[in-house]
Amino acid sequence: MAKLDLGDFVKYGKLFETYGSLLSSDRQSVMSMYFDYNMTLVEIAKEKGVSRQAVLDTIEKACSKLEAFENNLHIVEKQNGLTEKLKDLLSLASRCDDKKIAEKVEKMLKEI
Repeated sequence: MAKLDLGDFVKYGKLFETYGSLLSSDRQSVMSMYFDYNMTLVEIAKEKGVSRQAVLDTIEKACSKLEAFENNLHIVEKQNGLTEKLKDLLSLASRCDDKKIAEKVEKMLKEI
């Protein structure tokens, strides 16, 4: 895996947010530094006392694991689908001028 483009960074960040607790503690730590704190590979390597290549390998393996989790469980896919349906419902409620429904849907969207 080369440097992640923005789309991949967002994708793997979302997968990490959802499935990160299923990774080993070492992989969780590296992924958190990379995705949550936006640290570079060199910064993470220095912090962990390992090579840059070791950090890259850890990130690649963790991303593969995260994809495998999603391919089996589909939680992020389902969450994205639910979010889109709620947005459609919010749009419909707004057009019908039903503020109670609109407020309820907005609250649901914030909880997702």
